Amino acid sequence: MPGWKGSTRRHTLPPNWPDIRRAVLRRDGYQCTHIRADTGNRCGERATDVDHLGDRDDHRLQNLAAKCAGHHRRKSSRQGAEAANARRIPRNRPPDPHPGLTA
Repeated sequence: MPGWKGSTRRHTLPPNWPDIRRAVLRRDGYQCTHIRADTGNRCGERATDVDHLGDRDDHRLQNLAAKCAGHHRRKSSRQGAEAANARRIPRNRPPDPHPGLTA
């Protein structure tokens, strides 16, 4: 599948992922289901990817949606950045309490 080079995600998907993916794309009419903030309408671009809406290990159809490559890439990048930020060690130490408040 495109864009999977270097990814280990494929190993966490169930063996019948190609069938699940096909069912989601078919259900969503092969159109991206992303809702555009500027219009409130669906993106409508050709969907090539299937996105997990919630838990990334929940492969039930109701937790999956068809997405165009652009919207799926943006969401995945955002999630990756959030995960990296959560793991990042703060560079600054916490501020010392005011000396007049310690005793």
